[in-house]
Amino acid sequence: MKIIDLSQEIFKGQPVYPGHQPTVVFPMTELKEIGGGKRSFAVNTILMSEHAGTHTDSFIHMDGNPDAKSIEEIELERFAGPAVCLDVSDVPDSDFITKDHLINGCEQARLDLTGIKIVLLYTGTYERHFPKPVYNQQNPGLNREATEWLADQGVQHIGIDAVSIDVSPHKGEEWKPAHTVCAERNLLNTENLGDLREVAGKRFLYIGLPLKIKKGTAGLTRAAAILNAEIVEGGLR
Repeated sequence: MKIIDLSQEIFKGQPVYPGHQPTVVFPMTELKEIGGGKRSFAVNTILMSEHAGTHTDSFIHMDGNPDAKSIEEIELERFAGPAVCLDVSDVPDSDFITKDHLINGCEQARLDLTGIKIVLLYTGTYERHFPKPVYNQQNPGLNREATEWLADQGVQHIGIDAVSIDVSPHKGEEWKPAHTVCAERNLLNTENLGDLREVAGKRFLYIGLPLKIKKGTAGLTRAAAILNAEIVEGGLR
């Protein structure tokens, strides 16, 4: 098996969605001798938004239903499973990823979504813009028809290498159509994935477990692709 890290690093000054808490990381204590055979231990303090860096949105982020689940209430099975990464890097910044783009991505890589639980979208936004401020200002995103098409194929979880699964800046008549469809169709979405070039056009096992934040609107996520892995009864091989 080969494990590929799909996450962004967390660091002071990392790009965050406009209006969200800037990420701050600073040392609280340092590793040093304090006398009497004792030493202090190195400890950092982190202040950041739930939606900074690689994260998975919970349903209370967009769904006003009182029964909508926060991040720690969502079953862990929703964050792992058979996945593909579709190459839609030909879609320009701030344009919609359409159903035709998704179908073409499947055809070009000879990928079939039958039995696929998770679809990642390689847009190239991370390579083009990260960590410059423009990363938070310009990215392609799914339109309503494309998001519904993924749901119709049985997909339960969508990931993207951009600040949002919705186009930035906003365009079109409907506000945040991809997030809206996720709420309507019970789809999860993971945003701010890192470099997806190594998995673009491939099938793999995806694992992206979010932090267990009580009443969390999202969970910071360490996402990974496991290549050459087969899911079998009782585990992997």
